[in-house]
Amino acid sequence: MDSYMDQYRTGPETVGGRYMRLFWHPVYRSEDLKPGWAKPITIMSEKFTLYRGEGGAAHVVAFQCAHRGLQLSVGWVEDDCIRCRYHGWKYDATGQCIEVPTEPESTAKTVRIRSYPTVEYLGFIFAYFGEGEPPPPPHFPDFENGKVTWTESYTRPCNFFYNLETDPVHIPFVHRESEFYYNQPIEVPTEVKAEESDWGITLYTIFATNRIRTYQFGWPNTRSFKARDRNHLVWRVPIDDESHTSFQLDVMHIADGDEGEKYKARHEARTGKLGRPYQELGEAVLRGDIRIQDIDGEDKANIVWIQDYVTQVGVSRTAERRSERLIRTDSGALMYRKLWERELKAFAENRPVKQWARTERVMSAYSHQHQNKDA
Repeated sequence: MDSYMDQYRTGPETVGGRYMRLFWHPVYRSEDLKPGWAKPITIMSEKFTLYRGEGGAAHVVAFQCAHRGLQLSVGWVEDDCIRCRYHGWKYDATGQCIEVPTEPESTAKTVRIRSYPTVEYLGFIFAYFGEGEPPPPPHFPDFENGKVTWTESYTRPCNFFYNLETDPVHIPFVHRESEFYYNQPIEVPTEVKAEESDWGITLYTIFATNRIRTYQFGWPNTRSFKARDRNHLVWRVPIDDESHTSFQLDVMHIADGDEGEKYKARHEARTGKLGRPYQELGEAVLRGDIRIQDIDGEDKANIVWIQDYVTQVGVSRTAERRSERLIRTDSGALMYRKLWERELKAFAENRPVKQWARTERVMSAYSHQHQNKDA
């Protein structure tokens, strides 16, 4: 079994990486990949080629051409295939080489690169990087067909677990200058309860008024909540051991009026149409050049991402845990670590791992949400 620090590494040769490859992961926003385009992507410390055929289907294949090793993304997309720019070797979506321009057809038939199952769903391109037959693709019927739906993604230079372990108590402190408290008072939870579910962890945040906010942690790297303003679904996907991408879906309930305009401005900022990049502002805060509470104007539209950037990257950029003193309201993070270590130990010892599923019982936990009047 890996050491404590190594458990949070996800490279292809690590236990954590081989375990994470048992699940589907989003790798790109659908609207960001145009037909005829290819992109290099890095997922869990491994490089791949993502491309969209001229007919519109998205595919993931190996990073390099089998001939001389040039990255395939700099080549040409032709029909549903991709051709290497170096010497013109052409591959179909299954990774089979179908043309070596200087050689007979029989030569191409002997060459194949790795390809990976790919589906598009909820505005994202998902891929499966494990061995053998993949599990069923992701399915969230209660997040489909939203009238106003936004997909967003960002990269953050820290291990993905720091983003997974954010707890509800951080909200009134980290985000007190944000739109979360646009028209309501700041309230600190009095209790946090975590319980293992069929899907991962259900987290209940209890306030002094007996109001309850419910979060769902989907195994291994998904988070979800339903609230007054929106239904929120997010995946934290490792790029490598010191950075990750977050892919998130918001099905909006409030899109009009003054509050709706604030949310629209936030979305514009997150898609690069308003204000300075959140990474630039986050790094300036960490250097001590500016203070979060002084960020204003168009830059403030994306204040939530700036605040989270500072608090997560400000802890550590690596998988190494620094000195901690955890308390009872850290129950969600403690349970996540416990389940992660339990599942990795079983996987490393070739014992059965839990088959996680987003069941009716899991979704019914949102029944607490009728008491939740905050975002």
